[in-house]
Amino acid sequence: MSNGKTVSWHQAAAWPLVIISGPETYFASRAIRQIKNQLRVEHRELEVSEVAEGEYSPGLLFSLAAPSLFNEPRLVVIQSASEGLLEDIQSLMSDPAQNCTIVIRTPNLVGQNGKVKKELASLALNISCDEVKKDSDRIDFINREFKTFGIPIDQPAVKALVAAFGSDMGELGAACDQLAKSGKAKVTASDVEQSFEGRQETNAFKIADAALAGNATEAIRLFRHGSATGIDPVALTAALAMKIRQLARLFNDRNATPAALGMAPWQVDKARRELNGWSEAELIELVQLSAKTDFDTKGASRDPQYSIEKLLLKMARAG
Repeated sequence: MSNGKTVSWHQAAAWPLVIISGPETYFASRAIRQIKNQLRVEHRELEVSEVAEGEYSPGLLFSLAAPSLFNEPRLVVIQSASEGLLEDIQSLMSDPAQNCTIVIRTPNLVGQNGKVKKELASLALNISCDEVKKDSDRIDFINREFKTFGIPIDQPAVKALVAAFGSDMGELGAACDQLAKSGKAKVTASDVEQSFEGRQETNAFKIADAALAGNATEAIRLFRHGSATGIDPVALTAALAMKIRQLARLFNDRNATPAALGMAPWQVDKARRELNGWSEAELIELVQLSAKTDFDTKGASRDPQYSIEKLLLKMARAG
């Protein structure tokens, strides 16, 4: 048996034993699909068995991994570890089944998942599916996706995709797939706008960008459009507050690195431009107003829409 190895989700490959860990479900599903595709290219007669979470019972692995009459290659995918799985894998690994790949999905390291990971990591290909928290990582994801498709994408389009779909990697991945297969020779920001216009218009960060650019009319228009199409006022206010806090942190330390701020380099450059003309007193007032708006949207006000519009006007320095 090979020594263990740890790779990121997009480096997934078929090993006798694969453990896919981490909370990002979309990456895990992509890793499993990549392993399936690799094995199907190598073995057209591949047999695939999948065990849903909570459906594993002790001893089941032996029947799934056992060779058939014609000894076709097998892929066994088990979603989350259950009682008895660790012992079954250890037993099977002592006398590995030929032409069999076993994939275990451990979304967390609690209970049986933790035991499987701890005891078997040194024998497995360990695939990491960490949660994406930084826009720089989302940008890397988009660039890698389009490189894989062989379709160029310009950086304004990348930024537009992050702004529109940054909170959900599954939606972001689907958007990349849709654009890459649209027949365009190169994907531009205009293509993103045309394909996902409704999504972008109700996006919190686009509303914030309009306000901080001093365009109060556009910020209010986008917000009212978003309200009419179901934008969540609590989520919107949280996004606006995050943007305001980023400005305040950068104001306090103009030389802070993007990593220290948890922002992409282009976001820091943009924030520096947005800070032009702001005084410390004005930013303090803006931070305080965003906190009050958050309170209002969570039930303290009968008219949270008015509170949000008041905040947008203050961000645009129009009120």
